[in-house]
Amino acid sequence: MNSFDIFVDHNLKLVKITATGELFQADGEKIISLARETAAEHSYHVLYDIRQATTTVSFSSWFHLPRELEVFQKLPTRKVKAAVLVSAGDKAVEDYKFYENVMENLGIPLRVFFSETEALEWLAPVS
Repeated sequence: MNSFDIFVDHNLKLVKITATGELFQADGEKIISLARETAAEHSYHVLYDIRQATTTVSFSSWFHLPRELEVFQKLPTRKVKAAVLVSAGDKAVEDYKFYENVMENLGIPLRVFFSETEALEWLAPVS
């Protein structure tokens, strides 16, 4: 992994992760766990911005990840609402959409977006 930054935005009640470079499965697991644990501590949502990253994850791993990663076994971190911001031209878009379906089938709120505005609207707290 080249790098990732985590930012807690208390105004938007959001944990934002920005990743760049090549992400392998172990990198993704670390990022997901840190983001969800931080968000659960504050009762916030998560925005993963991976528009400047490429993922190197096997297709089957997208299916197994939410079933095997410890952070998804705990209710507070499992119920964190998360948006994944990706580039429309990313070669892994189909993988991300598959992951979105897997998460939905497991009752874990996650959606993939090409537009940051749409992602933030979906994540916006209901007042």
